Amino acid sequence: MADSKILTTGNKRDLKHRTLDFLGEQGFIVIFVLWAIFLTFTTDSFATPKNIFTVLRQATIIGILAIGEHMIVLLGTMDVSLASILTLTGVAMAAAMVNFGLPPITAAILVLGIGALAGLINGLIVTKLKINPIITTMGMMSILEGLAFVYTQGKTIFGESIDTIKFLSQGKLINIIPVPVIVLFVLYGYAFFLLRKTVFGARIFAVGSNERATWLAGIDTDRVKLAAFVLAGVLAATGGIMQVARQGTATGGMGSDFLFPVLTAVVLGGASLSGGRGKVFNTLIAAIFLTTITNGMILLGISIYAQRIISGLILVTALSLDRLRTVRG
Repeated sequence: MADSKILTTGNKRDLKHRTLDFLGEQGFIVIFVLWAIFLTFTTDSFATPKNIFTVLRQATIIGILAIGEHMIVLLGTMDVSLASILTLTGVAMAAAMVNFGLPPITAAILVLGIGALAGLINGLIVTKLKINPIITTMGMMSILEGLAFVYTQGKTIFGESIDTIKFLSQGKLINIIPVPVIVLFVLYGYAFFLLRKTVFGARIFAVGSNERATWLAGIDTDRVKLAAFVLAGVLAATGGIMQVARQGTATGGMGSDFLFPVLTAVVLGGASLSGGRGKVFNTLIAAIFLTTITNGMILLGISIYAQRIISGLILVTALSLDRLRTVRG
């Protein structure tokens, strides 16, 4: 009888853990599905192919930045400067083509280099000076936004030369699939391969799970962190290029609206804030989910002010789900 009670208690505990794990990692997908079903029956245009591709295209920038943020969160911290890297690189991309007459490819290479440099500086401060990553990237965020505003002087950069990269936003493959959607899924495919099929990816998870044990195993944890910050910077710069292509212009505040949804997408997608746990494709689904929230509220005629309230509730939910992933007992 005693053994039977022990087994029953153990089964209940296992069931509780499995339930908490499911809610923590997949609960938002259930909410996503219910939300999509609701919109399908309450609006005429949500489930149409045109709107679906619109949602995917709108999720592109958030999704791309979220890949880099996902890697940083896997390390057990955050990078709050990625939206500002997008801002500075977007301004640099537009300025390179409009003000300096550089061809798009040359401008893009320069911009990706700026993103890599910003990530490298973040990584060096974190690994060599041992300053808290969140504090470091907050400082970098202020510096990069300041540089963008100093250069633009609050003005908008625009010109016909930007039209040469509009295909990144408006182009379609075989006149059906938007180019930004292709870019988004290709980058996530690469991110999945990098994180799940390479030694570097395994080391990111190891550092996030137990940095000291990883270091004792002979792995250069600082190098892993440095590489992750650089990659995150490059991805943010890619987002900057894509955003310029979408807007057709660049301003000193063009990335200000991305920090909140990017962080939310990563946490909502199941990447644990304590590090070492997360699925990159869940981050993609979360980015799309967040876009459908805005898209759906617009279709339902909900005011922009109410949208901010709902977005805040989503962030609280995301943090609550992350807490569920750490509950044991």
